Amino acid sequence: MRQLQLIQALARYQSLSVVAENLHISQPSVSIQLKNLSDLIGLPVYQMHGRKLTLTDAGKAVLRSANTIFQSLDNLKTDIDNLQGVITGTLLISVVTTAQYFLPLLLAAFAKQHPKVEIKLEIGNREKIQSRLIDNRDDFYIFSNIPQNVKVLETPFLDNEVVVVVPENHELAQFPKVSLARLSHYPFILREAGSGTREYTVELFKQHGLTLNEKMTIASSEAIKQAVAAGLGISVLSKHSLDFGIMPRVKIINVDHFPIRSKWRLVQNASRQPTLLANAFHKFMVENGDDILSTAVQNNL
Repeated sequence: MRQLQLIQALARYQSLSVVAENLHISQPSVSIQLKNLSDLIGLPVYQMHGRKLTLTDAGKAVLRSANTIFQSLDNLKTDIDNLQGVITGTLLISVVTTAQYFLPLLLAAFAKQHPKVEIKLEIGNREKIQSRLIDNRDDFYIFSNIPQNVKVLETPFLDNEVVVVVPENHELAQFPKVSLARLSHYPFILREAGSGTREYTVELFKQHGLTLNEKMTIASSEAIKQAVAAGLGISVLSKHSLDFGIMPRVKIINVDHFPIRSKWRLVQNASRQPTLLANAFHKFMVENGDDILSTAVQNNL
C-alpha cells in the first residue's frame, strides 16, 4: 500500500525529493520503495529525461490500479457512514479553468446540505484535466467539450454561452450588429489549443469560410479580459466568466451567429464505480445547478 501511495505522489509531484518531503520520509527510502516495486512487477515504474521525471507505461498502469484501490477503500468508509444514515466522505472534482467561475457557488450550496462531506477541487487547463480523467483520479470532471479518447458517462447540467467581447470604447461597440466577415479583420486574443471556447469559435469561422486573425494566446480568461480592456485585441469568452468573474472595461457585442451555445457537462470515467456521495452530488447538480446560477446572475444585475 505504501508503494501505491508513492506512485500516486510521484505522478502528482514528478520529483523524488518533493515526494519525500510531502510524505515525510527520506528520499533514499522513496527510491528504495520504488525500486522494490519495479523489481516486483519486472519493469521500471518511472524514468528520467534530464531533470524531468515521468511515469513509464508500467508506472501508469500501476497508478490506475492504485487509484482504483484507494477509491474502493474510500467507498467502504462512505458506505459504512451511509448505512449509519449520514452522507460523508471525500468528493474529488476536477474542472477546466472556465468552470471555476460558477462551480464554487454550486459546491457551497451542496456543502450546506451535506456539512460532513469534504470536497477536493482541482482546476487546470484542458490538457491537465483530460489527463486526470484518463487516469481515473476523480469522481467528476466538468467540460463543455468532452474528450474523445476515453470512455465516459456525461450529463449536461448547465447552458454555456460563448460571446464576443471588445474594449468598451471599441469602434465595434457602436454597431447594433456585427457580421463575422467584419469581425475576422480584427486581432483576436484566444485561449490555448484544446480549449472548448477556442475550438467552438475556430469551427464557426471555418464553417463560414473565414479565418480568425489570431494575435495572442492566453491560457486564462481573467488575463484575456484584462488584455481586451487594455486594447490588445478582441476575444470570445464563456459568459459565465463575465457573470461571476472580475468585469474590467469590456463589453459584449452583438455578432452574427453568436452566442455559440453549448452545455457544461458533468463527466465521469466510465470505469469508475460511483459512491453514494457521488450519486448525491450528481442528483444535486442536475436538479439544482441551473436554478442556483440563474438566481445568482439575477442578484448580480
